[in-house]
Amino acid sequence: MAMIKLDQVSKYYRSEETVSVGMKNISLDFELGEFVAVTGESGSGKSTLLNVISGLDGYEDGELYLFGEETSHYTIADWERYRGTYIGFVFQNYNIIDSYTVYQNVMLALEIQGYDPKERKKRALELIDKVGLTSHKNHKASKLSGGQKQRAVIARALAKDCPVIVADEPTGNLDSSSAEQVMRLLYTIAKDKLVIVVTHDYDQVKQYATRKIKMHDGEVVEDRKIKDYDLAHLNEVPKPKRMGLLTLFRFALRNLLSTPKKLIFLMIMQIIVIAVFTIVYTNQISGIREAGLEQSSTFPSVPETRVLIEKRDGSEFTAAEIESFRSMRVVNEVYEEAMNFYNETNLFVSKSGGDYYGRGNIRATDSANMLNQSDIEGELPTAMNEIVISSYLDFNVGDTVTLNAGIAYEWYGDDGNDTSIGTFTVTGIDKLDREILYFSEAYLMQPTSDEAIINYGLLAQIEQRLNYELSFEFGGDRMWTYRDDFSNFTEDIYIDGEGNRTVLTGQTLTFMTYDINYNEFSYEMNNLTISVPEDMYGARMHPDTHQEIKDYFLDLWESQYTVSPKNYLSLSVDGYYAGNRVINSVDADLYKVYYPANISGAMREIQVFFLSFLAAILLTLFGLFLYSIVHAVTKNVMNARKKDFAIFRSIGANKTTLAQLVVLEQVIMSTVGFIITMIIINIISANITLIAADIQYMELRDYLILLAAFMFFGAWLGLRFNKKVFKQSVIETLTQSRGE
Repeated sequence: MAMIKLDQVSKYYRSEETVSVGMKNISLDFELGEFVAVTGESGSGKSTLLNVISGLDGYEDGELYLFGEETSHYTIADWERYRGTYIGFVFQNYNIIDSYTVYQNVMLALEIQGYDPKERKKRALELIDKVGLTSHKNHKASKLSGGQKQRAVIARALAKDCPVIVADEPTGNLDSSSAEQVMRLLYTIAKDKLVIVVTHDYDQVKQYATRKIKMHDGEVVEDRKIKDYDLAHLNEVPKPKRMGLLTLFRFALRNLLSTPKKLIFLMIMQIIVIAVFTIVYTNQISGIREAGLEQSSTFPSVPETRVLIEKRDGSEFTAAEIESFRSMRVVNEVYEEAMNFYNETNLFVSKSGGDYYGRGNIRATDSANMLNQSDIEGELPTAMNEIVISSYLDFNVGDTVTLNAGIAYEWYGDDGNDTSIGTFTVTGIDKLDREILYFSEAYLMQPTSDEAIINYGLLAQIEQRLNYELSFEFGGDRMWTYRDDFSNFTEDIYIDGEGNRTVLTGQTLTFMTYDINYNEFSYEMNNLTISVPEDMYGARMHPDTHQEIKDYFLDLWESQYTVSPKNYLSLSVDGYYAGNRVINSVDADLYKVYYPANISGAMREIQVFFLSFLAAILLTLFGLFLYSIVHAVTKNVMNARKKDFAIFRSIGANKTTLAQLVVLEQVIMSTVGFIITMIIINIISANITLIAADIQYMELRDYLILLAAFMFFGAWLGLRFNKKVFKQSVIETLTQSRGE
């Protein structure tokens, strides 16, 4: 039984306008041990015959038998197995991987075949020596002469150890000496194989050929036996084994490193895309995780970069405790004199000299150590009385300002100077306008005063409430009253209304109001005089009477608007993420942890949900946009590899293996690009506060999500390329690559 048999096989080539005949009604048998020379003029169909026999191209009519089995039903995967198992190739245009060395080209065939890893190197070197290229084994194929390339291809074909070697014009581009060497080499391997050589120069092969086939216009016009040959028998065909993950990894790494210029170009593009997407991602994440957060009214001057710690028993912190907090990875510094930050006081600054209009509120206080020199105009503060403030306050470097306890433009009575805490010199202006006042380390390290500080902001709110939100019960109704400094009535209470008035004396009233936390309190007064009309609708209070009530409640609530010294520690952190890490790390049984900038508002969950939903849509669309750009840019780079993939297929790599290869290449590229990008971003964030503010939210899960996304898109691009490659036959891809 013939190993390969063609029975009335025809092949046609179709274009948009014409159909041409490649070969028609070919019937031939081929046996192991033959050295077959196929000759004919250019366009006679000899290469088409070889491509059909080798499975590089399909056929339309007739039947091709392999050991008596029909192949017309073969799928692409079946033809891949056929080529990988039975066929070794030697082409006129070499079809060698130019970016590989001779050794790597031969090793490639052994790896695809699943050759024993322990024997691969030895076998590769044996074959290279057999074709006389030992001295060139580490030379790139692109640096070899034509004859050397062809010998390298023969070594690669031998590495497959296949029963059939097909050679398409193997000497077409060689000088006579090199052509003779190649033909002699093919002959030496033909004793136990079927060798089919297509040539336009029969004289080069006639001394080796056992059979001559001549073609003309797609038909066999001569099929003649030249000499006897020893019929060989196929004892066992080496079955290709699945390529292991480690081998596949080496395969992918070799592909990347063999073309350093392309690798650098693609890596730079990867880094740019990853960096841009990561910055957008972290910006969205920071917005989501800050959504719905409110500032604690108890600690109005503590920003997101500070966390307060207090011992539950109120005692002082030991040196060991302070050091344990300082050693936490997310803590930048620990300040023992935390009261110097004025945590529980509203603050504003004003121009020294009492200019009422030169004022501005301070959102929070912090250490100047949280700033970089690049963040400010001017210099960082070092002396006790030096500060950095925001540019929106319209102060300049060198100005002298007064720091006040309270809220700018609130009325604090006749003695407005009572609000002053101290006088400072502005040494720097915060370019980012964070509305934070930054003290020097010298100021923050000084011993805390034992005197209580009045929070004039809270005091003003309490006084406003006492002035306008007092009530009392009279005649079965609840009457609201307020202080009247402008009328001339002499009664304690003057009830507004219509009709004749009656003055009541010796009256007892209970006045009610609410403290800053909306708890109700009352105060009873006796011997009051009240002016009462017939129809009542409101009430006013004499200033002296009101002052007595006001003094009573201000004394009662003194602890609510004064800040007494406490044993706090202030921990400096980079932001919300680090602050929450501190909260989760501290022993809640021993310590109270205050993170005033991280209070969840009532609508936080709803806000987070909608922002997450919108972010998912935005990031998906933006990711697709970026990768459409990547696809457009890399299209030519990927197309340049179509020839390499066709060669891989001709050697025996199947669709699955090549799909795994491109996916692994993209995974390697994405992973390395991601690592490099993250290192660069983290280095840059040390000097650019805006990036640092967002990057702090990056948790391990976020890094994994981003890495998985980049791997997915990279693999997606690779698989699209792989799918495109397998739409064409091997020979169509090689022909197109030569044309390009």
